[in-house]
Amino acid sequence: MAVHTTSFATRRRLAALGALAAAITGVIALLRGIAESPFAIMIAILCLVGAFAFGWVALTRRGADRRRSAWIAVVLFAASLIAAVGAHSEGWVIVFGAISMAVSLPLGRYALGRDRRSLAELPPPGVAVPAASKPVLLVNPLSGDGKAQRLGLMTAARARGIECHEFGPGIDLRQLAADALAEGADVIGVAGGDGSQAIVADLVSRARAQMVCVPSGTRNHFAMDLGLDRADPLAALDAFGEARLKTVDLARVNGEAFLNNVSMGVYGAVVQSASYRERKVETTVDELPTLVENPPDLRFTGQDGQPHRTAHIVHVSNNPYLLDVRGAGGRPSLRTGELGIVTAELGSAAAVTEMFARAAVGLLNSASGFNSWTATRFEVDSDEPIAAGVDGEAVELTPPAVFTIEAEVLQVRIPSSAVGRSPAAFVPQVPHAVVELLRRAFLPADHWQPLPRS
Repeated sequence: MAVHTTSFATRRRLAALGALAAAITGVIALLRGIAESPFAIMIAILCLVGAFAFGWVALTRRGADRRRSAWIAVVLFAASLIAAVGAHSEGWVIVFGAISMAVSLPLGRYALGRDRRSLAELPPPGVAVPAASKPVLLVNPLSGDGKAQRLGLMTAARARGIECHEFGPGIDLRQLAADALAEGADVIGVAGGDGSQAIVADLVSRARAQMVCVPSGTRNHFAMDLGLDRADPLAALDAFGEARLKTVDLARVNGEAFLNNVSMGVYGAVVQSASYRERKVETTVDELPTLVENPPDLRFTGQDGQPHRTAHIVHVSNNPYLLDVRGAGGRPSLRTGELGIVTAELGSAAAVTEMFARAAVGLLNSASGFNSWTATRFEVDSDEPIAAGVDGEAVELTPPAVFTIEAEVLQVRIPSSAVGRSPAAFVPQVPHAVVELLRRAFLPADHWQPLPRS
């Protein structure tokens, strides 16, 4: 049971009352605004839905059909704006409602202890550990457009007594890490992309050693969900000193480790293109029509136990992602011991429009053609090699692709100064958040629920 001081409880209670009041006021104002001009608002919504649908058609068609659909989408979007703006002589009602809803969010986060300051004041997850006795840092100087070189990462590491080795094209990273472990390294750090992090994580977990993630790659999704500051790779070097040790899960596909996710279907096929790295948007737009019309051969058993012959998207992750527009792209926890599985069929513009509309209001899981669930094992079969993006790297998987997860086998050191929690952990789930706000507004502090494990 958490213990709360009187001043702490009072601040949280006032914030909870303020969040609830602001949200209720905002809803009333928005409903009043809609009631003033229901027909115009309906026209605006229909035009916006039509714009999205024709936009999807433009992405999935070629030639004249693409151009025609794109123009229609632009016209419908403009019409939705005109209808919305011209609907009210008292536009302040809508503005006031939107502002009230916006104000309720930070108040709610503070009341729930989910604001950054509150979480930063908590000790990072994990246990305190002493400085590494034989630290080694493996650096890809080219990763992230040469971020490690620009920051003088190796110079800074050597100044701390950390042994450094470069890797890149022509250098076997797996062998480099294995040699370091064989020579007695107790902590190995990796400065590079998530694919490189996964290779070393595999060896470190088997050797029961410890790992440091230095976010010098392009996206650094693993570092984000560890709660590291991706904008300051040099700060990650503090983890070689006195730090916190966090134990997280490691996922595998056909025995090979991955830290973030494996995407098959449309994305898996697109990343195979030689032009993808340099021209991501153009390559995706060029290949999307064919991939949507002819989905790949991906056979799997769904959450309902029924066999599925194909899907446009099959996404398997090391722990589930938060499927919410407020925290999309992040995992609240890396220690659930479960794979996150998402499948989607993009059969029509109407289906895709519904999917995005439901996602916007936090109801993505109820969209037709979309499914998400968790499991400790998952299998995808095919009659041909499966094109996939594994932690962002283009790979062809030998079918069947068998996914498993190993719970809490990877020991990762976190700097004591780091928050140590994923940004997705800051986002409360709406139904639970409302219930907890009511608790914190009207019940004694000993009835409040603590933060979830992360």
